[in-house]
Amino acid sequence: MQKKKWSLLLGIILGMMMLTIPARAATNSATFIFHDRTGSQRDETPLVTAAQKDGVKLSVLHAKVSAQGKVRLSGQLTKETAPVIEVEFAKHEGSYSKTAQWSYQVIKQARAKWHFKTMNLVGIGTGNMGLLNCLTRYADTGQLPTLAKQVAIAGPFNGTHIQPNADSKLMKNGRPYHINMLYHELLGLKKTYPKSSAVLNIYGNRANHSDGTIANSSSRALKYLVTPRAKSYQEQAVKGTRAGHDQLTRNPQVQTAVIKFLWK
Repeated sequence: MQKKKWSLLLGIILGMMMLTIPARAATNSATFIFHDRTGSQRDETPLVTAAQKDGVKLSVLHAKVSAQGKVRLSGQLTKETAPVIEVEFAKHEGSYSKTAQWSYQVIKQARAKWHFKTMNLVGIGTGNMGLLNCLTRYADTGQLPTLAKQVAIAGPFNGTHIQPNADSKLMKNGRPYHINMLYHELLGLKKTYPKSSAVLNIYGNRANHSDGTIANSSSRALKYLVTPRAKSYQEQAVKGTRAGHDQLTRNPQVQTAVIKFLWK
């Protein structure tokens, strides 16, 4: 009889402990992926698919942004999964201030719908510029979740190959010797970049220190903007097959690095 009482008591205690353990989905950061100006969701999906094949349990959610900037969210967030929001813009908007505004609305509305407190940001190509401008313009609104990790892939921080000074060499501290107007607008991050965030900066070196569209020095210019405030900063150069600008998210080296950084 005494043994049954102890078994019953143990069962009650274990049941109460299970009730107090939060679901993994409630503690995992939501990861937003933003594509390049000339890209689409198709450039984001290879990263997600690779993570799933590697055993990462994800809830794949979607945010569609119309040409007028209206956000439509879809997908089901399930327990014990990490949420990933694939963001797609219907319009290839040339204004980074506009994409910053739209990115802010995506994050704000997704947070209200799925109730997460921290986030990871992944930018592909010019998608990085929208994100950095978003952090520059809206960080003090109180509407953005805490930034845990940021991944930059092929970021044109000091411009693309068609813009002046985009291939400027870097000083020892990472600042380009010659900067363009777009980079100048991001310099405020030196004082405001979230100290909570770890940063991974990936760029392709197909030939001549370029991925074919973005000079490596332009991509590496991110370091000056986010350090020393960032929790950590690391770079990874990718060479060989699929090191070109439009191929990086399909590159196994890139996929492995992103998975390890975000979810391992």
